[in-house]
Amino acid sequence: MTHIEHLAQQQLDAYNRSDLEAFVACYHPDVRVFNGDHLSVSGIDGFRQRYESLFSTWQFGASVPQRIALNTHCVDFETWWRVDPSSGERSEGQILVRYEERDGRIGTVQFLA
Repeated sequence: MTHIEHLAQQQLDAYNRSDLEAFVACYHPDVRVFNGDHLSVSGIDGFRQRYESLFSTWQFGASVPQRIALNTHCVDFETWWRVDPSSGERSEGQILVRYEERDGRIGTVQFLA
């Protein structure tokens, strides 16, 4: 297993445990998050804020039936689900998530739907 694959799995495991601290620890202080080609978050503080409410109030989970890695890049085919705390409504879907390693942590995340 490459280092980026290990990081991708480590953050997925923390995500599924709802462990915000372990999740955030997988990411570089200058992490950049893209939704498609649009930069949506830059920096670990904004990254933490993006996930705080999800981790504290929602039920959620994800699995990765397929992962491809090469050097410092990893792409996960992810299936996800979540339950809205206010309505109890469950939603689910699939997405591609691209990770790029920088300085031993995940430096770039790109969500491709």
